[in-house]
Amino acid sequence: MNSSIFFKLLITIICFLIFWSLRDFFLLIICSLVLANIICNLCNQVKTKFKLPRPLSLLIVIVFLSLFLLISTVLILPPFIKEFNEILGNIPNALARINLILNANLDRINSILYGDEVENIFDIIQNFNEIIPLPDGATIVKAIQESFINIINIAGNLGSGLIRLIFVLVVSLMISIEPNSYKEGIILIIPKGFRNKSRNILEKCNKALSNWMFSMVISSISVGIMSFIVLSILDIKYVISNAILAMVLNIIPNIGPVISGIFPISIALIDNFWKPLLVLGSYIIIQNIESYIIMPSIMKKKTSILPGLTLISQFGFTFIFGPLGLILSLPLAVVLQVIIKETINQEQY
Repeated sequence: MNSSIFFKLLITIICFLIFWSLRDFFLLIICSLVLANIICNLCNQVKTKFKLPRPLSLLIVIVFLSLFLLISTVLILPPFIKEFNEILGNIPNALARINLILNANLDRINSILYGDEVENIFDIIQNFNEIIPLPDGATIVKAIQESFINIINIAGNLGSGLIRLIFVLVVSLMISIEPNSYKEGIILIIPKGFRNKSRNILEKCNKALSNWMFSMVISSISVGIMSFIVLSILDIKYVISNAILAMVLNIIPNIGPVISGIFPISIALIDNFWKPLLVLGSYIIIQNIESYIIMPSIMKKKTSILPGLTLISQFGFTFIFGPLGLILSLPLAVVLQVIIKETINQEQY
């Protein structure tokens, strides 16, 4: 008995070490599966609506997605990169204005409490530079600007690896051609007594992931359009880039909307003190509309993700897979929730 438990524990540890050492490879597989799920569901929609054979439907979907990516890359990406670099360049000016506003108010409070002849209590950014050790010649403003650039570079390096990109595209395309064959191949690995249950769970995972994809696309587009309208009314610079950021980062729950709001608030701060407050209030209203009106009306009786599971998956998958794991945390949480629910239901039955 003891030797059997020891053997199982040893096998578990070995499997964990193998997974940990190959976690980047597994992340590419997950990306391929998510992309294949999108292609297959679009293919099924085209096949059902237009009553076309599956090979022709798949060809139409692939051509459509290829044209969409090509047009986005040629028309949208270059101006977005240019505007985003300008936004990063304006962050130090915004931080300097924050410092000026805070110190002006501190001067006023200081003069009221201690008299006009007393010098200012402290300088915000200067104290940051004294508390936080930085390299020679560096400032907290430059450090924050460089940290944003480094985050973007990390995301770009993860997404622009040619070999990884080709691998994901090829694997997702191969799975999309014969999805049932790959699904049955995975089921063959599972013991016979659990195959029907596993087949049912995979079908429900596919349905839940499809529902989430559809709702997230509609939700993100809605957030992007509302952000574009609000920023245009408030006359904020780089409206298109900020709207695209709001739309894309909406995929990442909790963290994404906060990050997307930093940039327009920083740009608005250069103009006057009240604009950032209006932008902040507008973004809060947009997120509440998305959370309490758009998403519930889209999802209705479809799969909704538990907030606690969302937060746990964000931290867990980011720790395991890095920044790309944060982006994929929500679809992984959808699948994980279905697996847990179905497993518990089967055990109770």
